[in-house]
Amino acid sequence: MNLPLIRPTSREALLVWVLHRFAEEFNERAILKGGLLLRLLDSPRDTNDADFVFAPYRSKRQIAPRVKAILEEIDDAEVDVRLHSTMLRAAIRVDGVGVQVGCSVADECRSIAMTTASMAEANGYPPRVVRAMDLSVALAHKLAAWNERRLVRDLYDAYFFVARVGVSPDMPTLEERLSKMRSNRPELKRVRSMTIAAFSRALEAALANLTDRAIDEELGGLIPAASRAGLSLQIRAALNGLLQTLE
Repeated sequence: MNLPLIRPTSREALLVWVLHRFAEEFNERAILKGGLLLRLLDSPRDTNDADFVFAPYRSKRQIAPRVKAILEEIDDAEVDVRLHSTMLRAAIRVDGVGVQVGCSVADECRSIAMTTASMAEANGYPPRVVRAMDLSVALAHKLAAWNERRLVRDLYDAYFFVARVGVSPDMPTLEERLSKMRSNRPELKRVRSMTIAAFSRALEAALANLTDRAIDEELGGLIPAASRAGLSLQIRAALNGLLQTLE
């Protein structure tokens, strides 16, 4: 039975609906990752994205019609689904709020069962068990994403995994990502691979220069002010501790 969207909706309620409908339609093949996964772990960082890995699938075209059909179940919603080189991306707008849904495919993806209880119940939905990317794998991908984008947001997310959840990165995943770098940053465009040692030096330098001002500038609209005070020190301490395990 299709889960009805509670109307009028909010951005977070719409994200919960997408998460539940994908789990209802794809069962264990829709695997959550990214910022919404952190929200299920009670991270205070806001997000308007729901990112998934669909496994086992070989092509985005295998899932595109079903994803589009699910999102178009919402009456009066504006839905724009596009296939890009590496993923399917959909924009949904309804009741004055919008979210983005990103879908990639893989032959396999390690995952765990997680409850949506904290988010679902706060938005009027019953909780549901969904599949989420294995947390050690998710942390490895997050560290690799920081290496390619150099965003403070990625440092915060890695800190949350390490300090708040007690996760260590899956090293084979991190090493594989570092061996196939894709960055649009001018200083990294020509870098095609990086060793763990080089990655560690880059991360150590970034942490040494991290300030609360930089956190406020990039995360001010995503994390409440009360959760940002002194956050640079907390991120530095947690990730410097992580660096010691990478040596």
